[in-house]
Amino acid sequence: MIKGLFWCFTVLFVQLGLLWYVDLRVAAMPRLADPPPAEEEGDEPLPPVGELDA
Repeated sequence: MIKGLFWCFTVLFVQLGLLWYVDLRVAAMPRLADPPPAEEEGDEPLPPVGELDA
């Protein structure tokens, strides 16, 4: 039983280490660019999906 508990802790710490590593890699990635603004003042941006007028 103690051996199984140690294996459980070992797997937990390996998972936490991998999560920490992935978190660092994602934080180092460049951010996505903002969407371009509307070209003309008369153009209305498209409504978000699910908010179309019926």
